Amino acid sequence: MSSSDDGRSRAGWEREAVQLLAGVIDLGLEQAEGALRRVRGLLGRSDLHALVGDGHEDLKARGELALNRYAPATESHLEALARRAAATRADSPDAGAADAGSPDAGAADAGAADA
Repeated sequence: MSSSDDGRSRAGWEREAVQLLAGVIDLGLEQAEGALRRVRGLLGRSDLHALVGDGHEDLKARGELALNRYAPATESHLEALARRAAATRADSPDAGAADAGSPDAGAADAGAADA
């Protein structure tokens, strides 16, 4: 390969890069022009306030659905405390003896029998 071949291929590559960049810029400007046309059309509406309110409600509903879909369900603080207390009681060596002698044990058993 001679140095003149390198110059031509480099010039061709540079020209192609410039053409690609110009195409991307043209596409971006075209999209921006379309967005401005849509905004101008929206601003000319007489029911703009109602339209904004509907859009607000729609976005809130979409946000709630997205959070329910992707965010894990949170556990109630009291449920977590009760679960932790039950696990601690079950792990203690005198769990059965302490519960049997407590005054609340009979009430808990009576409540369980009613259910």
